[in-house]
Amino acid sequence: MHLLVQSSRRFLPRFARALAPVLTGGAFAAGCSYPTYSTRLAEGPDPVDLRMDTPFLRSGQESMVVIQSPEADSIALVSDNGVDGYWSHGSRLFARLSGDFGDPWPERRFAERRDGVLLDRLMKPATVSVCREGHCRKIYHEFEVRLPERNDRTVALSGGWNTVFSRRTMKDQSQGPLSRQALSSGAFFLEGEIAAKGWSARAQGFYGGEAQGASVDLSRVVKAGNEVSYGIAMHVGGLRNDWLPDGRRTALMEKTAYSVSVGPSIMLRGITASTQFGLLTNGQEALQVMATRLSANGRLTSVRIPVSVTAEKTFAFGGGPIVSRRRDALERISASVHVLESFALNFGMSSHFIAWPGEQPSLDFRASEVLMTVGARYTLTW
Repeated sequence: MHLLVQSSRRFLPRFARALAPVLTGGAFAAGCSYPTYSTRLAEGPDPVDLRMDTPFLRSGQESMVVIQSPEADSIALVSDNGVDGYWSHGSRLFARLSGDFGDPWPERRFAERRDGVLLDRLMKPATVSVCREGHCRKIYHEFEVRLPERNDRTVALSGGWNTVFSRRTMKDQSQGPLSRQALSSGAFFLEGEIAAKGWSARAQGFYGGEAQGASVDLSRVVKAGNEVSYGIAMHVGGLRNDWLPDGRRTALMEKTAYSVSVGPSIMLRGITASTQFGLLTNGQEALQVMATRLSANGRLTSVRIPVSVTAEKTFAFGGGPIVSRRRDALERISASVHVLESFALNFGMSSHFIAWPGEQPSLDFRASEVLMTVGARYTLTW
């Protein structure tokens, strides 16, 4: 067993993380998940080795560090300013370090460009003390911290093509299923997004053979914070479903539905989440809408990431005083993964359920659609 003690202003969290390898039965000493990046700190009959499970440190991401010397009685690792320190009795020291090693408090740092060169390396000095029989050797070492580049882009414009695989079912409660279809088609789409200081906007549209739609989302900051802000979001959109049958009911004669909703939002740069309330109408009737929406554009976040995600869940209801039989529910999620700087692959899935009441519950008409999409997009940012 290795006794680990660490002293700093953040003693308890660091102590618990340092003690984890001991409580788990010395997994690292047994060779399980042992750090693979090795540095020889000292040569000679009593060598000192440092191993890490990552090649460098990052802010917010911990790395397991193991310092070992076969004949050592104790080992210590202390930051150059003395803020952080780890101690261990025996020939091994285990510690978890991140990019804020040696900082009095966590600090967000970004890489800079000078003369076209990205300066993204920050060196954190430390002292390793290896003691044996009352004699201690002090070894100077620098940990490399890799800094992310600040993203100054505020506009993203993308377009592309999706292949759509659909499964549709239309059912009359009195007659059973009227039709079931499994089809594939294509759809062209165009999206634009702005992430400015104090507000954000997103517009998107798509055009396919059996469905077309467009929407605009706006979000305005009401109370700003250091990173997270709170605001008001609004959504305006329209969706046309040409796959619905020409109706025996008046409601089915209008296949285009328009929606508007508003509600509170939580905003980070490039990320907006909101819960909204509003109306859905097709010109013949109006339904109440509850919606939850999430948009995260990795091209516009403070540090660029190669993934963008949008998710939406809406539920519209009306036409009943207690339990509404007129319903329109939509769940949709999509993601794009950038494999190149401007080229990304799209993946998505959605489920749409619509119910129209008849004169009696047994005469209700229902339609459902499940979509899976795969495609590609090209994105420009500035």
